[in-house]
Amino acid sequence: MKAQNNQLRNKLLARVLIPMALVMMVSGVIGYFQARNFVNASYDRSLLEEARGLAGQVQGSGKDVFLDMPPIADEMLRADSADHIYYQIRVVGGEVIAGDMVLPAPPNTPQRVVYYDTLVQGEAVRVVSIPHTSVPMDPPIVIQFAETLHKRKVLANEIVVAVIAPQFALMILAWFAIQQGIKVGLQPLQIITRGIEQRSPSDLAPLPVENMPQELLPLMSAFNAMLLRLGNAADAQKRFVADAAHQLRTPLAALRIQLERALREPDPAMRESLLQQLVAAIERTARLSSQLLLLARAEPGGTAPPPTEHFDLCALAFNAGSNWIPRALAQNVDLGLETPDHPLTVCGEPVMAGELVNNLIDNALRYGGAQITLRVTEQGEWVELSVEDDGPGVPAAEAEHIFERFYRVPGSKVDGSGLGLAIVREIAHGCGASCGYRPREGGGACFFVRFPKTA
Repeated sequence: MKAQNNQLRNKLLARVLIPMALVMMVSGVIGYFQARNFVNASYDRSLLEEARGLAGQVQGSGKDVFLDMPPIADEMLRADSADHIYYQIRVVGGEVIAGDMVLPAPPNTPQRVVYYDTLVQGEAVRVVSIPHTSVPMDPPIVIQFAETLHKRKVLANEIVVAVIAPQFALMILAWFAIQQGIKVGLQPLQIITRGIEQRSPSDLAPLPVENMPQELLPLMSAFNAMLLRLGNAADAQKRFVADAAHQLRTPLAALRIQLERALREPDPAMRESLLQQLVAAIERTARLSSQLLLLARAEPGGTAPPPTEHFDLCALAFNAGSNWIPRALAQNVDLGLETPDHPLTVCGEPVMAGELVNNLIDNALRYGGAQITLRVTEQGEWVELSVEDDGPGVPAAEAEHIFERFYRVPGSKVDGSGLGLAIVREIAHGCGASCGYRPREGGGACFFVRFPKTA
């Protein structure tokens, strides 16, 4: 669990810090271009002032134009510890009047100030070209002033570092702060983990939800609901084991007594009779064991699969009812089937639904009369499966108890375990159906199961 917490912490950190790093990276790139534009604009203004100052030194007389600037002024103009300075006075489209020959000809726009980048002796320079209007000539004269880009690059880098360094430091601080915040935020999960690890396997009490973050409450509620279901299933299994032990103890003890009696009996005829009784007792015990196992599978927490299969209840009733015809004939019972002439589809587990039908018919054959009807009918949003018989029925005072396990109507003389209808109830609930009892019109009993109709 600790490794999983670390993994979750790392994922949270990555999902927070990666977007933050991308934002800061984009911010740095934008800051770099903004710094470069700001530096260029500042130095371009300085370059323009130098060019205008140089233009003031240009003199003309007639058609003669010359630069009136002493050597000391030229040295001062070029004095720059970082960049190399170039200037040039030339006739547009013509000769260079003064200055550096290495500067290229200006763009063909002598009427306005123009900035452009070029290479001089293999090195990048920034050039400003301005028209000289104080000496009218045709073609006109332009003044070009240029410098290399060292100061610009240095200042732009310094600005970028000044902008990005705090962001980088902020990101590191944010990483520590977010890491600590996530660590504190995940502490409730660690508390839950320790609480679960310290529990005994039999402790299914709900986990405490006091002081838990709001985001964890749905998880805690779902987990506690699962614990409640597990507790109910465990209680059901405990009751089943206790009931099964109680119900099997008596017949097994009786089997042992009958077997010992048969072994001691010297009379062959009497011994044969005792062995026949023993076979019948073994059959009853086997049926009881089978019903107990079926009940364990059908009740909550058992091994019954969820009701996800669609099947025709009419066909299932026909197949299950057909298996009971030999026993009905042997008991002189008229076993009939009534279904519509079209399929009625329900949702459930067909094998368990077949066991439901088997237990209803077996109950009717044991306690009913000479006529039994297995019927499937459509009733609005429900499909009802019922088994009717013309027997004595169930007293009204006992009707609400007959679906309880190991319950038998007082005064009943028929051999049974009291599990058949309990199995019917558990299977019905597992299929999302309901079951019940009503008196049959004209006398007798009617046990029914209502399934939700499916498309």
